[in-house]
Amino acid sequence: MKTNIMKNRFYLLAPLLFLTFLLFTSCQEKIEINTFDSSAVITKDSKVISLMRQALQNDFSKSTSYKSDNDDGDDDDDDDSNQQCVEFVYPIAFFVIFPTSQSIETIVINSDADLFAFFDTLTGTSQIRIDFPLTLLGTNGQETIVNDIPELENILQVAVDTCRDIDDNDDDDDDNDYEYCNDDETKVYICHNGNTICVSINAIQAHLDHGDELGQCSDDDDNNHGNDDNDDDDNGNNDDNDNDGS
Repeated sequence: MKTNIMKNRFYLLAPLLFLTFLLFTSCQEKIEINTFDSSAVITKDSKVISLMRQALQNDFSKSTSYKSDNDDGDDDDDDDSNQQCVEFVYPIAFFVIFPTSQSIETIVINSDADLFAFFDTLTGTSQIRIDFPLTLLGTNGQETIVNDIPELENILQVAVDTCRDIDDNDDDDDDNDYEYCNDDETKVYICHNGNTICVSINAIQAHLDHGDELGQCSDDDDNNHGNDDNDDDDNGNNDDNDNDGS
């Protein structure tokens, strides 16, 4: 008899326990949504979405194939001009927020094609959040880590402007600050500490943030850097001798 009573109590309590679990889960999702920084939530019309499209579409003007989907290991089939200004390292995760139901869906992107398909599904009311950090890959394998929306916008804006300016200008034009330094047209000249170096487009912003300048160094830059080296020698700092002795 006692066994039957216990079973009946369990059957009565089971639905209540299930409802309690659902309420707890719902509250957890609401808390997670409410803790999102509003500045990190973007929409279909956000600037960063437009820049991500443009950065990848610079490649589409030269080839109808997606680079990340087209690597079959056969270099002979690849067109040298099929290069993107910015290459994203996948996977990339997006959080899609549904305010009405107070729920979040995670979308994982594994290629450029997936990224464009995802953007095409967004509506005017869609609210999404990028799961940072993201990684951008240079043509020399150099990785650029991006930690937030403003940083991503800055890097993509420079990349898009660089590609557009070089496509629209000849290297001999006076108004052209960007100049490719490799045959694949994926790197540009930067004046770094008086030396002209060749860097991937996605690394331009980091160099500008550290005071470097676009383009090749002028004679004045070389002379100024040479004076700095002489000052170091006068102070007893001879890096070349130190290196030779190591």
